[in-house]
Order: sequence, then C-alpha cells, then structure tokens
Amino acid sequence: MDEAAVNGNRRTLHSALLELALTALMLFVVATTVRWLLGTLDPASGGWWNTPEGRLLAVAPLSGYTVTAVMLSPWDKVTGGHINPAITLAMWRYGRPPGRDVAPFIAGQLIGSLLGIAAGRIVRGPVFASPAVDFAVIRPAPGWSWAAVAVVGTATMFVIVAVAGIGLSSRRLGPFTPWAVGTMIAAQIIAFGTLSGGIANPAREFGPAVFSGSPALLPVCLLAPPVGALAATVVINQVNSRRRTATWAPAAKEPAPTSRP
Repeated sequence: MDEAAVNGNRRTLHSALLELALTALMLFVVATTVRWLLGTLDPASGGWWNTPEGRLLAVAPLSGYTVTAVMLSPWDKVTGGHINPAITLAMWRYGRPPGRDVAPFIAGQLIGSLLGIAAGRIVRGPVFASPAVDFAVIRPAPGWSWAAVAVVGTATMFVIVAVAGIGLSSRRLGPFTPWAVGTMIAAQIIAFGTLSGGIANPAREFGPAVFSGSPALLPVCLLAPPVGALAATVVINQVNSRRRTATWAPAAKEPAPTSRP
C-alpha cells in the first residue's frame, strides 16, 4: 500500500472517530434536554408549559441549533459535521466526502449514538430509564402508522438536504446554511414532534431505540431520512448541472453580414 493510500485511510479513520464523538455529544445534549424538559411534565399543574407542545418549544431550538453549532465549529472543517447518516449520504452525492468515507462515517455516527445515550444513563441515573424519559426514544402519536411516519421523515429530510445543497452551491447563501439547517430541524420538531416524533436523523433514534428495547420504529427511522436525502440530491444536482450548462454554453454566433454588390 502506497503512502497516499495510508494517509487517506488515516484521515478517514480520524474523521470517522470525530463523527463518533460529535454524535455522542449531540445525543447526550438531546437526551439531557428530554430528561429535564419532557421528563418533568406535570399536566396536573396546568398551564401551557406543562404540555408536550409547550415543552417542545424549548426542546426544538436546543436540538436544532446544537446541529448549527457543530456545523460552525472547527470540527466541521475536518468531517463536515454531519452527525447524521442521511446527511453523510447527501454530502457524498454532492461530492464531499469521498465514497470511501461513507461507511466509516455512518458506523461512527451509530456507535456515537449508543455512547451518547449510555453516557446519559450513567450521568442522569435511573430516572433516565424511567417511563417518563425512556432513554429519549421517539414515539409517534396514537394512530400514526409506520407509513405516515416514513412519509414525514422522507419529506422533512428532502427539504433540509435541498436547502443545504442550494447553500453549498451559492457563495452568497453558503454562510447562512448552518442557521437554515438548524432552524428547519427546530421547525420540524415543533410541527411533528408530538405527531410523528419529528424523525430526521437515524442516529437520533438508533441509540434510544436500542437502549429502550423499543425497536419497532427503528427500520423507518433508519431508512426514511436517507431516502429523502438522496432524492433531494438528485433534484439539486440536476438543477446545478443545468445551470452550469447554461452558463458555459457558447453564445450562438451571429451570422456574418453579407456584402452587397
């Protein structure tokens, strides 16, 4: 194996471990937020603050802008700060990272999800496993089928990845992309958190589902967001391709004037 290949493998391993650490941190923050906000609901006390919808107004921005913080951090320059398998697949289709990084990144994210929830259980104690918190597992509202949850998850990730793709292809909009992504994540949690569960990240659900022993919805959580992400890259790549073609197409030549005798 030549030196370039060895260096490439080292860079991939380093980046995958960083994705693992960032995803573990994200899951710990999210799970801690669920513990202190949704885990302390007291409907008997009354008031909007003691309703799931009220608490989601605090959970949503904390979750969404944690992603923004990662995207704006120095670590983003190393891995892209994906912390989401669907985003890794989308960025690969957008041309970054290279294909060899995809599987290690996703493996790191899923392992990081497990480690983040394990850390939450150790730090927060038995209450983390209580029915009120249940390892921060996502549960859809009664009457929501797996198909309905899949549609919402696919559509949500389609929009997020499409907006990210537009930002990546525009120097003017690029600096605003992390804030737009965080805002959209927060908005979808507020809109769908008490209905479908607000699923937009397979890693967000992987650790909680494994620890809670509630894997029934896990296949949908693992598949729906990547499908939406890949569909968005197809659309955005086609739009960008047409735009480049229009920009670089040679202008039609004007016919040379004919001289009159």
